[in-house]
Amino acid sequence: MDGEELLKCYEAGERDFRAIILQHTDLSSVKLDSVNLSGACFYNVNFHGAHLKNVNLSSTEWWGCNLLAVQFWLCNLKDTIIDHCVLESARFFDCDLRKFKTIGCNMTCTAFTRVNLQGAEFGGFGEDPCRFWDVIRPDGVLIPGFTFNLYRSSHNKKI
Repeated sequence: MDGEELLKCYEAGERDFRAIILQHTDLSSVKLDSVNLSGACFYNVNFHGAHLKNVNLSSTEWWGCNLLAVQFWLCNLKDTIIDHCVLESARFFDCDLRKFKTIGCNMTCTAFTRVNLQGAEFGGFGEDPCRFWDVIRPDGVLIPGFTFNLYRSSHNKKI
C-alpha cells in the first residue's frame, strides 16, 4: 500500500490498517482520526505537520503469536501532533521529531533511537518508561548512549 491508497481507503471509511508497510511516501499535513495502525512499519515517510488523533500505534499480534511493534525509520515527524493515541512499544529510529507533540498518549515502553527531539513536548503516561538512545533532547542537549530519563544524564553537550 502507498500513501495515496491509504488516504483513499481512509476517505472511503476504512479504519483498519494493521501491519501495513509504507515506504517513501508523503503524508505531510494529513489528519487521521480513529485509525488502527498497530504493527505498521513506516520507512522514510513524511508526516511533517500531520495530526493523528485516537490512532492505535501499538504492537499487534502477527500470525497469532509474536508481537510486531510499530516502527518509524528515517521519518519526518516534525511539527506532528499525536493526540490521545496508543504508542505502547512504538519504535522511532533516525527520525526528525523536532516540535513533535504528544497529548494524552500511552507511551509505555516507547523507544527513541538517534532522534532529534528539539522543541518536542511529551504529554502522556505509561506503565514502563520510554527508552532513549543517542538523542537530542527537547532543549537541544545531546544525550549519548542509553537512558530512561533524559534529564538525569550528566551529559550537557548543547547542539
